[in-house]
Amino acid sequence: MLNSFSFFFFAVFIRILFLLLQNPLPENLIEDELLYWQGALSYLEKGYLENSIKTERMSGVFIYLKILLLISFKNLKALLILQSIIDALTCVVIYKTGKMIFPKQQFYIGLSAIFSPLMIIISAQVLSDTIFLFFFSLFLYFSLKVILSNNKLFFNIALSGLLLGLSTSIRSITYPLIFLSLLPFVVILVRKKIFRYKISFVCIVFLFFSILPISLRLFNNIQNHNSYSLTNQTGIHLAYWVIPTMLTETLNISRKEALEIVNKERNKYIFTNDPYKNDKLLRKVSYEVLSNIEKTDIFIQWCKGAIINLTAPSIFLNKDLRALPHPSFYETGNLLEWLRLLATKSEYFNYFIIIILSSITSLFTIASLIIGPLFIFKENKVLFFLTLLYLLYFLLITGPVLSPKYIFPILPCIFLYQGITIYKISDKLKHLKYFNSLKD
Repeated sequence: MLNSFSFFFFAVFIRILFLLLQNPLPENLIEDELLYWQGALSYLEKGYLENSIKTERMSGVFIYLKILLLISFKNLKALLILQSIIDALTCVVIYKTGKMIFPKQQFYIGLSAIFSPLMIIISAQVLSDTIFLFFFSLFLYFSLKVILSNNKLFFNIALSGLLLGLSTSIRSITYPLIFLSLLPFVVILVRKKIFRYKISFVCIVFLFFSILPISLRLFNNIQNHNSYSLTNQTGIHLAYWVIPTMLTETLNISRKEALEIVNKERNKYIFTNDPYKNDKLLRKVSYEVLSNIEKTDIFIQWCKGAIINLTAPSIFLNKDLRALPHPSFYETGNLLEWLRLLATKSEYFNYFIIIILSSITSLFTIASLIIGPLFIFKENKVLFFLTLLYLLYFLLITGPVLSPKYIFPILPCIFLYQGITIYKISDKLKHLKYFNSLKD
């Protein structure tokens, strides 16, 4: 059996090997990678972030990248090697978390993290996901200590809060969790018969340390923009990603036509130079368009998006694959039409074959999403409901927008399910082998 150090070095080796095979170069950076790379370089040279970046993204990721740039002497490959080390540390945290709740399955939970294609691919890119998952996995680890142990309650809750706050300083997606996490904490502490005054103090400590890393951003936005939002991304995400996806799927129209519907509604409002006021208006625009869609259609598309994101092959995010000729999913606007184009156009053949072969792994993911929760429900119902709420939170926020990267925050839970599934399969095989030896 591997220990924590062995897991760490094994994970580092795999990630650095993949990185060297990719041979990353600054001129090959695209989309968000380019934004983070250029933003971090500018931050390092000027000492401040441009306002357009500050309102759209959290500052924590640029502080992180600025530190890596300093340590790596602005060398992209060296920076990504350092990031691979952080990703390997996340694997160790997930391994130790597995040990805390299911010791028999911890080895397989750790292996799931080490060999995760999604973690390996993302760690080789200049994005916020790797450092986010590191802090968020630590948040889950110390939160479980609060739930499972009566020792060092205030220390664990303070660390749990601080790590959630640090996660939020990287990506604002966990901002609502600062407040939503209080309810399960309170329910569990009441079940553990902790004194009420102590529970109240625990909540105060958790809130204080959670808000601490984002306090300057929050105070500035309240004071200057009269907004409790951390970024202006929500309205943009809803209006230009969630709503167009909903419209293309439910009305069977192109993305261009869907955007025309959004912009027609948008033109009813007067937008200003304040990005946070514009964010509120874009949310309003999105809700207006969404109100014209049948509730059952909304539910179906949300579920469809969740299932596809959970089971889609991670290789979709690999830049070598993305460089191959293929139709744009968002421009096509319909999943079945996109698949038809892949299957019928000869220029897309290589892309299509790779996707088909990699989709075999989806069968294991589907099995783990059934076996894992059933096993946890049988062993620990509290943990079952906590993992279910955890999954639902991120899947609801993502909505019908499709990409494997959207399941990145729930990877620790996925690895838990996968580790349990591998353990159950190997256990069945051992029993079968033993039974056959008796017959012989």
